Amino acid sequence: MTNYKKRMQTAILYIFGILTATITIYPIIYTAVFGLKSPEEARVSPAYAFPEKLYWGNYLYILKESEFPRYFVNSVIITGTVVIVVLVVTSMAAFALAKMRVRGRHHLKMYFLLGLMIPMQVCLLPLYQTFAKLHITDKYIGVIIPQVAFGIPLSVYLFVNFFRFFPDDIIEASVIEGCGIFRLFSQIVLPMSRNIILTLAMMRAVYSWNDFLFPYTFTRSKDLQTITLGLRDFVGAYGYTDWGRTFAAVTVTILPMIIIYFFLGKYMVAGMSEGAVKG
Repeated sequence: MTNYKKRMQTAILYIFGILTATITIYPIIYTAVFGLKSPEEARVSPAYAFPEKLYWGNYLYILKESEFPRYFVNSVIITGTVVIVVLVVTSMAAFALAKMRVRGRHHLKMYFLLGLMIPMQVCLLPLYQTFAKLHITDKYIGVIIPQVAFGIPLSVYLFVNFFRFFPDDIIEASVIEGCGIFRLFSQIVLPMSRNIILTLAMMRAVYSWNDFLFPYTFTRSKDLQTITLGLRDFVGAYGYTDWGRTFAAVTVTILPMIIIYFFLGKYMVAGMSEGAVKG
């Protein structure tokens, strides 16, 4: 009976896993396949139906004739800058708060965590007024600054909880050997923090890549639009939408994040465990 129960539990887990994977993957497959429908078939055939003939014109238009390559480059620049700045700033700040004798470090930690309580929508108007006076609207920096600011609190929290459990013996041995603080941090601490770094890099990248609010608020020219804003290009007059090209554009938009998650997913799970569960 015991073996029978174990087999039943295993079978139920497998069935549950298959159903979960199907529910998760189906929207992605549906989006990619719908982008392979010709304009005529997209208008006539049922939405759930597979294309009778693969039509690559939508993807070719997205990659060659539309402004999407420019939007893609803009998103890469903004996302890459945000990820690098957030990781550099928060890793150093968190290491100081967790391991160094900084006066009032507990109050500083709480100050960082207060940022988790501030809705970003509340800050849009004052930020826009400030950026307009500083003449940094419709520039990369106008989108990067708020994304960095709102990415700092959670990153500091996870880094601090990770560094709290970083072995003090390693730090003390390095200091005794004459290792300076910057060398200790860059050559010893950071390489041993790979999981949490990759976790936060992926979290920031996904958020920044998919962000619509800040680019929409702080940019006006099409030359600086991001890939999420570019999806509006396929909505014409009176709300007419070219669904084939729209779904092809959505597929191109989500594909980089899917690839990143495919390769870094296991590090993200490990990093969240180290940065959150220990805390």
